[in-house]
Amino acid sequence: MTGTERVMVFGAGGFLGARICALLADRGVEYRGLSRSRGEPYRLCDLAAMHSYALDTQIGMYKPTVIVNAAGATLGEPADLVRANVIAVEALLASTRDNAGHARFVQLGSAAEYGGGPHGTSLDEQTEPRPAGPYGITKLAGSELVLRAQRNGADAVVLRIFDVIGPGAPASTLPGRVIRDLRSRQLIEVGSLDVWRDFVDVRDVAEAVVAVALADAKLPPVLNVGTGRATLARDVAGQLFERSGQPAKIVEDGQDGGPGVSWQQADIGLIGAQLGWSPKISLEQSLADGWSDQP
Repeated sequence: MTGTERVMVFGAGGFLGARICALLADRGVEYRGLSRSRGEPYRLCDLAAMHSYALDTQIGMYKPTVIVNAAGATLGEPADLVRANVIAVEALLASTRDNAGHARFVQLGSAAEYGGGPHGTSLDEQTEPRPAGPYGITKLAGSELVLRAQRNGADAVVLRIFDVIGPGAPASTLPGRVIRDLRSRQLIEVGSLDVWRDFVDVRDVAEAVVAVALADAKLPPVLNVGTGRATLARDVAGQLFERSGQPAKIVEDGQDGGPGVSWQQADIGLIGAQLGWSPKISLEQSLADGWSDQP
């Protein structure tokens, strides 16, 4: 970190993007947040829909040294996912190349790009991606665009982030959905709870993203961000039930995220070796803070 960094965060209004912006502010790093769904304090910016000239102007005028792409969609029709997770990435890469060619490009990918692994194993960065559904496929397509740019000389890194939880978690996450339903009714509607996931706190993820954004050294093209420990989803829901102190009925739809995705666990050895990063917030603390954060 030289003190001259200028970071643009796309998707700044989202769960993870907002946390990244807050951490940059805490560190005294100059940044500009852009969001397709929120105005102040962020600038409005829809990567998939805006004219390329408008995006070029935003990037060209700010002259960022780092661009973080935290924008994207987890739910929706296939065409919506393609626009948010593929077309938007291509647009941002093209504008970065033309207007901020020396900026580091940090793409927030997903563990869904890997698909699942054999029970008890860890997914490392050399694991062949086998996404099981539209979300994972479109996130992989976006990441492949970034990796192609990296092979062609760009300073670009894909972070494959596992299941993000913690304060402010949206209903698209398991804890966020369970907390919402526990507070509003005694009926919990979720997918299968008989799956194992690597749950990592949003604050730890933000630390990893900022570490990658500000690192002086050249980095590997892909880095995993997780805890290195899988937890049964049923146990996560159970901890939240106990914290609520109220009875609830669980309705599971029987879906586990697709064939072969009953187990995901990150190998985080590479990011630890490259940047000294490791998660600091326990699952128990993350769930407690997530529960306390909800009204």
